[in-house]
Order: sequence, then C-alpha cells, then structure tokens
Amino acid sequence: MLKNKFKVITMLLVIMMTLSITIPVVRAENETNNAQTTNPVIDDPEADDHQQTNTGATENATNSNTTSPEGTANQTPAEGTENAGSQETTSEEDGFKKSDIYLSGDNVTIDYIVDGNLFVFANSVTIKSQIGGDAFIIAKSITVEAEGYIYSNLFAMADSIDIKGAVCDVYAAADNINVSGYIYRDMKAGCSDLSISGVVGRNAFVDCNNINFTQANNESSENEGEPSITAQGSIKGNLNYSSSKELSIPEGSVAGETKYTKSSSQSNSFSFKDALFSLVSTIVTAIVIWLLCSWLAPKFIDKATMLLTKKTLPVIGFGILSPIVASIVAIILLILGITVPLGFLTIAILFTLIAISSSISIITVAKLICAKLKMEENIKFLGIIVATCIGLWVIGLIPFIGSIVDLLAVVVGLGIVTSNLFLKNSSAEKE
Repeated sequence: MLKNKFKVITMLLVIMMTLSITIPVVRAENETNNAQTTNPVIDDPEADDHQQTNTGATENATNSNTTSPEGTANQTPAEGTENAGSQETTSEEDGFKKSDIYLSGDNVTIDYIVDGNLFVFANSVTIKSQIGGDAFIIAKSITVEAEGYIYSNLFAMADSIDIKGAVCDVYAAADNINVSGYIYRDMKAGCSDLSISGVVGRNAFVDCNNINFTQANNESSENEGEPSITAQGSIKGNLNYSSSKELSIPEGSVAGETKYTKSSSQSNSFSFKDALFSLVSTIVTAIVIWLLCSWLAPKFIDKATMLLTKKTLPVIGFGILSPIVASIVAIILLILGITVPLGFLTIAILFTLIAISSSISIITVAKLICAKLKMEENIKFLGIIVATCIGLWVIGLIPFIGSIVDLLAVVVGLGIVTSNLFLKNSSAEKE
C-alpha cells in the first residue's frame, strides 16, 4: 500500500493545478526543437545518490527556428506555440525555459530544458530533456527517454509509463509501468503490471498484479510462469507491495526487505479509459450543479462557504447524522403503510443528496480558493472548479486514502445542504 506521505504530495498537486488556471494554458501539437542545449546546474539534496554533471546552462542560448507539425515557424500562442505565462521565460527557440510550463495536445514532445515545473495533459507525452522541477502529467502514454532527466518528482496517470531515463521520485497510476532507466529515490505506484529492468535507488511501494524483474534487453526467463531476473533489474532498498496473491520475487533483486500485503480487491488492474470517464463525469456534474445553484439559489454557494469555514464541526455533524435520521424516518414511514409514498420519497431525496454531495463540496472548496486568490470572474471560478475536480479525482485513485477522502467529500456535502436548512436563522448566517 502507498504511504500516507503520498496524500500530502497529492494535495500539493491540487494546489499547483489550481494556481495554473490563472495562467494561459497552451495547446501544443508534436512540439520539436532543434536547438542545442546544455545541462542546467540544479542543486541535488541527494548528492550521494545522484551522479550528476554540473554543467552550466546558458540562459541566452542561440536562437533557432522551431518547426510545427504544419511546418510553420514562430507561431503565435493562439496558433499553437507554447506560452508559459511569464515575461521572464525565454522563447521556445532558445531551448531553455526559465519558468513553469503548461501544455496540452495530442502528441507532446519536450526536448528543451525546463527550469521549473511541467504540467501536461495530452494523448502521448515524450520527455527528451531535463526538467528542473516536478512533472505533472495525465496522458495515455508517457515516455521518459534515455536522455530525459526529471530532477524532482514525476506525478503521472496513464495507460502506459516507460521510464528509460532518470527520475528522482515517481508517483504513478497506470496499467503498465516499465522502468528500464534509473529512479534515484522512491517509487510509489498502483498498476496492473510492473517491469523493472533498471534500478530503483531506494524503496518501492506498489499495488499491482505482477512484478517482473528483467534484463535490459527484455530476455525472459526459462519458466514462462515465473518472472525473470538479472542483476540489472533491482531495487536497492525495500519492496512493499500489495496484490491479490503473493508474487515470486527472485532472490537478489531486492537489496532490502520484501513485505507483502494481501489486497482486499480481486483485481489491481487500472483502466485509463474508466478513470478518464470518471473524471469527466465528476467535472460535468459539478458544473451542472453550480449552474443550477446560480440559477435557483444564487446565495447558496456564499452560505455554504460561510458554514464550512465558521461552522465546520456542525457541518460535519449534520453530514454524518442526516443519512442516519433520514433512513430511520423512511423506515417508519414505510412501516406505517399509509405513508409508504412519503417513505419512498424520503429515500429518493436521500440518494439524490448523496449523489450531488461531492459536487457541493467541490464547488464550496473552489469558492474558498477563489476568495483566497481574489478571483471574481465566473470563467476563473469555472476553471477552479475543474481543477478541484481533478484534484479530488487524483486523490481518489490512491488506495485506502482515496476512499477516505471521497467519503469525507460526501459527508461535507450532505452537511452543507442540511445545515444550510436547519441553521438558516442561526448566528452563523448573520455572520
């Protein structure tokens, strides 16, 4: 199972993605760059683990033209040229980016140095250069080529992830993960199949069906039913994994201890399409609920934020007690016979509130973020709602922690609705 530390770092992902809404997001299609680049000097706290080349990077690199898929150079941002939203950022032709980068598109290739964080939403993503900060990527396929180097964390969700280069830490959810390069520190992942022909420098925490230790040339073992292993595929620290059944870990592939935990689920497979459909459903539901609230009850969202910030404990209390009380009332109404229709109506209302409660929590949190960042435009509020949906969805992918957070969102949403009714004339509203 993944450690609780994953929750903290995932919350950081929510904040980073939320802040990115205020910066222009760019569509990039098959980015290419012919500029010659050098390695930036980035301090590494794990100096003993890393073997880095401290080569100075030139900020004022020689300009060279960038060719788009249509063969047009020097496009404007509206035409597809990447824009990081910072005046300090150099152009793409320089081969060096001095700030965070935000990209979306079909096939995105990063072959220029990024001295900042990288945010990408695309069909396929290929990294062929150095990323000085964290990389946050949602794509169908993600490849870190041999020349690719992510100096900090890789947060990834994809159908397949192939790490041929070097990454500091990996936090991933995918169907298939292949590590033929080097992960300097820890790997925390949930997947169906994990193949390691490279090296994990410290510990691995994985939730998966199969773990295969293979040679770099992908030679298989003589026994088809058993994973293959050579000295090239290894974990230098401990291996903590969960699965529906205990796996055969070849001797010598894990330098530290190997700990197995039986998974509660029968299948650990990860479906990118199902996860993406779940994300889209969450976003659409939240937007529809927001539009309905704005139309039917314009003051509801403001009341909800006030209740959540000033009456947090009563809100949680109402969220826990309301389904219990509603269930008891429904049972009594059904038993009385004459009030059976009212009993079914109570059950229907309860299930409806449960269905929209997560969206209510998302909208309320988004409103609080907008108030903190002093955003009043509806379009920005819409962007914050989308970012909050993505954040909650990402946390939901984490085993155990995700279930707790999802349940908390339901409880808070129910509490906001019911406390808004019963605390309507209380001092909370007057404040």
